[in-house]
Amino acid sequence: MLADVARVLLSRETIRQRVAALAAEIVAAYAGRSDRLTFVPILSGSIVFLADLIREMPVHMRLALIHLSTYRGTQAGQPRVVADISHDVRGRDVIIVDDILDTGRTLTFVRDMLAERGPASVRICVLLRKPGKAPPSLHADFVGFDIEDEFVVGYGLDYNDLYRNLPYIGVLRPECIAAADVAPG
Repeated sequence: MLADVARVLLSRETIRQRVAALAAEIVAAYAGRSDRLTFVPILSGSIVFLADLIREMPVHMRLALIHLSTYRGTQAGQPRVVADISHDVRGRDVIIVDDILDTGRTLTFVRDMLAERGPASVRICVLLRKPGKAPPSLHADFVGFDIEDEFVVGYGLDYNDLYRNLPYIGVLRPECIAAADVAPG
């Protein structure tokens, strides 16, 4: 598995430091009203990021998990809800948490869906953003890192449900992608 990574883009320590700073930004942005915070992580990719992020936040919060299916290999498809949130977000400050802002389809889908449910506000927090691909109409309020348009894995990000457990973010070797794309089954 480790040999499949061409290079480490963001080390474990670099991620740890930025996640702590991002948590402080969020806490400051909601000072005095954190009792209305609901985090909506998009599963499965955001779970590692979410766990580290909320451990850095000494405030009251609720979690409302949503599970979507979007990717087929390296290509993002139309999002579909696998499991919807179970909490009412009406009147709450909602922060959607995702691992990466790439095409913006998933985040736009979730943002629009949640906005119809009457929250006080909806903001977006992403670990990674690809500025060259992210649509200008989709604003991420809290961003960990801007990266180039490369296929990355680790720290929750996957390729064919593999590599999520890497403690860093790395660029997947192109031949690993090509081999999986032509493999039967």
